[in-house]
Amino acid sequence: MGTHHTATPNLNEKFEFTGSLRKVLFGMMGAGLLGLVLVFFLYPENHHGRFWSNVLTNVYYFTGISLFGLFAVAAAQLAYGGWNTLVKRILISLGSFAMIGGFLLLIILVTGLLGWHNLYEHVEHIMHDHDNEKYTNKHIFFNTKFWVLRLVVYALLWAALSYTFDKFFGEKDQTDVKVYKQSKLLAAAFIVVFAVTESFVSWDMVMSLDPHWYSTLFGWYNFASYGCAAWAMTILLVIYLKSKGYLEVVNENHIHDLGKFLFGFSIFWTYLWFSQFMLQWYGNIPEDTNFWVKRFNTGYFKFTIFLALIINFLFPLLFLIKRGAKRNFKMIGFGAALLIVGHYIDFFNYTFFEPVVCEAPKADEHHGGEHHSANSANTVLYAEAHTDAKGHEGAATDAPAHAAPAAHGEEAHGGGHAPHGELIHCATIGIGEILVFVGFLGLFLYMFFTRLSKRNLIIEKDPYLGENIRLNVTWS
Repeated sequence: MGTHHTATPNLNEKFEFTGSLRKVLFGMMGAGLLGLVLVFFLYPENHHGRFWSNVLTNVYYFTGISLFGLFAVAAAQLAYGGWNTLVKRILISLGSFAMIGGFLLLIILVTGLLGWHNLYEHVEHIMHDHDNEKYTNKHIFFNTKFWVLRLVVYALLWAALSYTFDKFFGEKDQTDVKVYKQSKLLAAAFIVVFAVTESFVSWDMVMSLDPHWYSTLFGWYNFASYGCAAWAMTILLVIYLKSKGYLEVVNENHIHDLGKFLFGFSIFWTYLWFSQFMLQWYGNIPEDTNFWVKRFNTGYFKFTIFLALIINFLFPLLFLIKRGAKRNFKMIGFGAALLIVGHYIDFFNYTFFEPVVCEAPKADEHHGGEHHSANSANTVLYAEAHTDAKGHEGAATDAPAHAAPAAHGEEAHGGGHAPHGELIHCATIGIGEILVFVGFLGLFLYMFFTRLSKRNLIIEKDPYLGENIRLNVTWS
């Protein structure tokens, strides 16, 4: 194995954001708006839970991809890594969605607290249960002002650091020793901010959908999923730019490096998936197993859980492990596109189950014709108030014992509600979900290409540039 020199190519190329590409992206965003309209009007049950679940899933997913792009730059900068020099502008441009992602998450939270949707109304239930010592810490953490303030801080930090990365690495001479030291400080600051906010936002926006369930691995789990999707997105964008005649200096060796990161993070994601599931199954604690029992007893979600596992683990293991697959643009491009879809499905399993209920349990006629409204707080988390055999009304409880069996191996009925009926989930990945995903992808790419077009594709004043241009590995 060795390297050899090649003629120095043109490094002043600049991406042209053409009108035809803009039209395509606007068309994608238009399709997304149509998808939002469909899921809003076709599924009005339960405070339009399906509409808001779509918004949450896509905003959360693409914000994570955006943040990870900046993380990849910061991590390499701290580790004196030069492997990403030729794709650094792409990684920094991925971070453009972080300019708005935090504010969109803030809107989702505030509208929920105002009662526009029911994604977080169970947290409000806990907040009012002051007699339950079990949730004392959660009373503090989910205090409305503190909760909103955290999201404001995340949004401001992400937007500021995204803008700073673009300006710093795009305008300053990285070969200057003083500037290079400053880049280390900037990278270190971002790593700290990313590590804290990425974990906290996963608890604030996703884990809190089921405030009884918790996982100490959840922040890491989200990080791994972000990483897989971000590396996959980077690979697809590099391939697209090369197909348009850009990035002449990028060859199969650089794509191979990106493919190795994609494969490595896929295995890392699988390790965390297994660790989270296996430890909770083995621990057999109702607050843990409740999350899995509910989903495994809902056929569609049991299917999508294993579908995500097959796409995100078995496919990389059997396909991306091959050296040739990581160096073939068509093969690695197909794999990257599939993994982006696979990790969307994974987030779908977390965000759609709790609020998206089409039908509440039907009341027993002998209980005075009591009606359980689908627009109430009745989801799989809580058994809504119902009357007992003597006709006395019972209080709505938040006890996991109502929500699901105490352990694996026991039978569950519709999330463990009272025996007089079962909840029916209308959560599926239908045409509405596909259109909304396409729309947010269009918005993400529009912001990406807008930032990318403002500066040269290659950061010329980078100390590792020459080394990367000469990278040409020969296998014997």
